[in-house]
Amino acid sequence: MNSFDLEKGILTYLGFHGEANEETRARIKDILPRVIAAARFRRSEGRFTALPFFLQREPYLKFLSGCHSVVLEAVTLGGEVDLLIRRISKEDMLSGFVADACASALLEAYADDAEEPLGEERTYRFCPGYGGSDVRDVRYILESVKAEKIGITLSESGLMLPQKSMAGFVGLGKQARKTCGECMLKEHCAYRKEGKVCFAK
Repeated sequence: MNSFDLEKGILTYLGFHGEANEETRARIKDILPRVIAAARFRRSEGRFTALPFFLQREPYLKFLSGCHSVVLEAVTLGGEVDLLIRRISKEDMLSGFVADACASALLEAYADDAEEPLGEERTYRFCPGYGGSDVRDVRYILESVKAEKIGITLSESGLMLPQKSMAGFVGLGKQARKTCGECMLKEHCAYRKEGKVCFAK
């Protein structure tokens, strides 16, 4: 896990497009170790050579074009992190906001690290809700990888529990890195206006 990319991810979740102020950095320095200590990262995956039915439509087909297989995955930091965020938020709302950002960035970082064994010929992680896709497709991923065995459930409203959980997929057989070109927010992106990006290059 790259500490520089992790901090950049935290600042992105906090809405900073440039350098953060000293107060914010001090809060991150204090809270991030607590989030890391509370985290119980778990992951479940399923590998398919034939596309699952819910991926047989756009924008998934375009994203996976050229791939020979796909890995569905679900990851979570566990309920302990959710409890920590709520506890910190009760003490101080701003610190709670920072804790939430730390947890979100940490989950992304752990998930990225867990994908390294998939090899260089892979896409970045695509989660339902990206690029105009249907966020409700999350339920198919969770069912396919039996996410309940790592403690992830889906509420009636469609919210993943624990809240610091994520479901998505990675295509195998080609390289694809995050770019601004396919982003649905590119026309209104504050980062692009400043000549920056929201992801690690």
